[in-house]
Amino acid sequence: MTDNRHQLAFLDGLRGFASLWVLIGHAMFLTGYKVGLFAQPDMAVDLFIIISGFLMVYHYQLREEREPWTDPSTWKVFWIRRFFRIAPLYYVCLAAAIWFGPDLWQARLDGAAVMSGGVAETARYADRYLDQSLTNILMHVSFLFGMTSTHNFRTALPDWSIGLEMQFYLFLPFLMLVILRLRWFLGMALLVGFAWILGRWLERNGFVVGAYSILAMKFHLFAAGMLIAMSVRVEGTRKWLFLLAAIAVIFVPLGGGRDLFHRAIKIGIVCGFFALLYKDALPGILKRAVGLLDVVFSNPASRLIGDLSYGAYLIHLMVMLPVCGWLANRFPDWAAFPRFWAALVLTASITYGLSWVAYRSIELPGIALGRQVAGRFQRSRPVLA
Repeated sequence: MTDNRHQLAFLDGLRGFASLWVLIGHAMFLTGYKVGLFAQPDMAVDLFIIISGFLMVYHYQLREEREPWTDPSTWKVFWIRRFFRIAPLYYVCLAAAIWFGPDLWQARLDGAAVMSGGVAETARYADRYLDQSLTNILMHVSFLFGMTSTHNFRTALPDWSIGLEMQFYLFLPFLMLVILRLRWFLGMALLVGFAWILGRWLERNGFVVGAYSILAMKFHLFAAGMLIAMSVRVEGTRKWLFLLAAIAVIFVPLGGGRDLFHRAIKIGIVCGFFALLYKDALPGILKRAVGLLDVVFSNPASRLIGDLSYGAYLIHLMVMLPVCGWLANRFPDWAAFPRFWAALVLTASITYGLSWVAYRSIELPGIALGRQVAGRFQRSRPVLA
């Protein structure tokens, strides 16, 4: 398997689209103007999850000869790389969110004041902005918050999914050992089944509150992406078995969006992902249509937005809340529609500007440092002729 056999440039655009989807969805929620699928930002997070599951297995398959999961040094290298990819910018944003929490809360109240029933509905979120306790800080610095029902939704950041992602990284080496030992389909079936049982138990016993931030609740979506990545290693019609398996796990009744509409959207995401991955094998008009999508997602502008997607995801609410509060105070008589567009344009402009600065000054240096630290744990392996 080689990198140029399967073009993955479209993934940058997909990540960029997903981050913009989250931004639009939150703008709708905070201004009261909601329309269609854009008002469902949780679906964008599901797309992020599927992409993450795909990329982790895809890159494992590229590196398995020099970085086998049976070697514990590989685990250390993997964890170091992922920590330095996620943590540096997250810690900066976490500090800002906690420090400015009271101000963000006031902006949230100001924005809610011009929405029908907004203040009463918003009041139950006070702890999300006002908890500056050492316990809350330590829970988030350690990334343990996602495993709890008490702190998984307790900052102004949309970081419940960051905690979820870090759990996936923590357990991935062990999940891969199970899959390698039992082979792909049996191993994945066992892991998805175990997550289903555990997730149902967590729900029934009140451990899932506020957000689906415990890995068991969303593992089936990671699994969908993992299965798509596994299809890269097989040929011909066997690839369709992995697509069918990826679709099947969507029906696991855990996490949000369990109704027919949301499941249909998730299946569409999986099928679209698969089509983009294998666009050259599609027939006629379908090949041309998917090829056009590939161009849209792979062009330089889309890839730039993809590079900025992590920063935009973390930063946008800390910008949007003051913007919505200011609009509510300055233009209290505006209808939801113009307030939404004003909030979206102002927030997007500021957010992507800050994201570019963060990408250049925090994310890229963090990634480079992670590689440097990880290099100390990598064992040199002889090159076979």
